[in-house]
Amino acid sequence: MLRHHFQSYLDGVRREGRYRIFADLERDAARPPYARWRDGSNCRDVVVWCSNDYLGMGRHPLVIDAMVKTAQRTGTGAGGTRNISGNSHAVITLEAELADLHRKDAALVFSSGYVANEAALGTIGRLLPDCLILSDERNHASMIAGIRASGADKQIFRHNDLDHLETMLRHAGHFRPKVIAFESLYSMDGDIAPISRICDLAEKFGAITYLDEVHAVGLYGARGAGIAERDGVMDRVDVIEGTGERLRRCRRLYCSRRGDLRHDPVRGAELHLHHRNATGSGGRRDTERRASQELRRCAHRPLASGRQDAPGIAQCRNSDDVFGLAHHSGPGRRS
Repeated sequence: MLRHHFQSYLDGVRREGRYRIFADLERDAARPPYARWRDGSNCRDVVVWCSNDYLGMGRHPLVIDAMVKTAQRTGTGAGGTRNISGNSHAVITLEAELADLHRKDAALVFSSGYVANEAALGTIGRLLPDCLILSDERNHASMIAGIRASGADKQIFRHNDLDHLETMLRHAGHFRPKVIAFESLYSMDGDIAPISRICDLAEKFGAITYLDEVHAVGLYGARGAGIAERDGVMDRVDVIEGTGERLRRCRRLYCSRRGDLRHDPVRGAELHLHHRNATGSGGRRDTERRASQELRRCAHRPLASGRQDAPGIAQCRNSDDVFGLAHHSGPGRRS
């Protein structure tokens, strides 16, 4: 009976055209952006146009060499969560470098970009009493999931519409805790947010700014820190979430912040404490650190790209008590 129920559901998904079949791809590091596509006994070359390896760091000799050498030195596998097995020294070093990249007091690495947004936004919204989260209508699904997980009140403002945002902020009042959640570069549209003007509104109405820089890290700014660095407003943004995927081609998300939004509360987030990737062997961390150093030497040199799923980052401007316990929530609106 139960099997029939699940089968009926899947049949319905297929009829509606929502059943996903993922492509079986094998990247060719020697010929980016080519990959081998397999379908049973069939195999042919295809071009992958949707890669997020924007700078081609996934095939960079320094990145590959760092991974191999570190795996040989420290082995592979996470070995447990931070909560159980402690921090890998490579993780601590990586977090310090990421904080420096974004000119923040500290950074916290998560296992993916989705997890970072879900944990950080979920925790901030839960810890701030009577919090109101103001979200751009085109925010990524992971941000929506974090907002939903927080249990905080939310309002959605029209995409990059500062008049609409200001109306909402004014109606909320100056003294109610407020978070403005938005992206710097919207991947589906290519739109860039007016970060400086959003920060003006945040300062005027006493709101916290939460900026997702996932699609901009490694591509914009003198040191590749993103749009906020390019526009000279990094110091005005409270929380920056980003990814090592585009920058270093390794799956890692980080969060940095300054002052009163430090890591003590974030370190209490369940999604952070119970993900093995948060500890990991030193391989990826050393790889990312080496790749970051290489990136600074050739920050804007165009490189061919490959494919991989993205990780994430979240960073804050102030440092002591902001993130707490975060829990899993349902899927967001957009993937």
